[in-house]
Amino acid sequence: MPTLPGLRSGFAWWLPPLTAVLGAIVAVLISQSTAAAWSADVHLWARDGHPPGVYAELVLDRSVQESATEGMMASESGLPRIDGVAVELTDTLIRVTVQASAQADAEALALSLAHAVVAEAHARYGDDAGLDLLGLVRPGARKIAPATEWSAAWASAVGLLVGLALAAATARVTRSPESNLGRIGRLGLRPIAVVSDEAEQRSQADLFQVSGDPVSETTERGSMLDDAVQLANALNPVSGIVAFTPLDAASDLNASLIRAAQTLAARGNIVIWLDARRPAFELTHTEPPDWLQGAAWSRPHRSELILREAARAVPPNGYVLVPTDPLSDPSASEVARSAVGVVLVARADAEDQQLIQACDMLRSMPLLGVVLSHAPQRDLHEFELAHPPD
Repeated sequence: MPTLPGLRSGFAWWLPPLTAVLGAIVAVLISQSTAAAWSADVHLWARDGHPPGVYAELVLDRSVQESATEGMMASESGLPRIDGVAVELTDTLIRVTVQASAQADAEALALSLAHAVVAEAHARYGDDAGLDLLGLVRPGARKIAPATEWSAAWASAVGLLVGLALAAATARVTRSPESNLGRIGRLGLRPIAVVSDEAEQRSQADLFQVSGDPVSETTERGSMLDDAVQLANALNPVSGIVAFTPLDAASDLNASLIRAAQTLAARGNIVIWLDARRPAFELTHTEPPDWLQGAAWSRPHRSELILREAARAVPPNGYVLVPTDPLSDPSASEVARSAVGVVLVARADAEDQQLIQACDMLRSMPLLGVVLSHAPQRDLHEFELAHPPD
């Protein structure tokens, strides 16, 4: 069955119509079990004499209502019975609404009650009673219960809303999990390459192959760019010292980064690979050498040694690619801060809190983007869709 437009995968599109129909059916059944009710309206006019409120009290008097029913003819179900009375005053106009269980009874009871009120007013107040019957507001009684059509319409609308809410809740539960690329992007980091475990192993194997061919820019993925080419493309706009800094020890890459350096070199660039990870650039002595005894001496920082060596090695318009220790290492963050570009290497499944802390540390650094390591096939596919080949 084709997917309806505008609906996400997992959305139960059939649920809102079903709950709407069920709501309408329940409303109809409940309405049919409700006793019938009809109402009719008459107008009385308090032309002079006592205030209209005095006559309104006569309308609501139980003894007056009983006298209105005594003179009426009984049917098979007995004497007509007033089920409810309402009074509305508009200046000297009195509107009386009478409710009954039968259509014919409602109109007859309204007129009978109006006559009984006029008679009672003259009996109590004599010539001072200025109350007249103007007649029915409209001919015929109106049905007020059960309101089957309105009940069904409202119940259907409520059922539709309930069905939409249930379907949306179900869709949130059953839809596929959020991609790592989208999650990392919302944290403020831009993925520039995605490397799976398989791709890293393949790159490691390629390093041990003896071949005079230049690094190819197509792989088993067909026309899609491989991870080394993706990373080389991201480095193209810069030249100078570029730091490859892992988020943590578990995020580190080696073979894929070396293949990116080979790709840059295959394009005619001068590329220097300076591995600054420990134990490289570790100081083996804590005291000044013998020939400096007596002279002022301070132990140089490890990051200073790395940057000094990188600055000596950097070629004009070329690259010195410097893999460092994890970002939390003071020497690594100092090298990254002094480089012309920083590439953060992070596992695709890195926790949000860890990435947020990395964003805070990288604010003062020239971040080029993030290489996602240990990525699942879904992340590889989404990255390829977002970066089609030229």
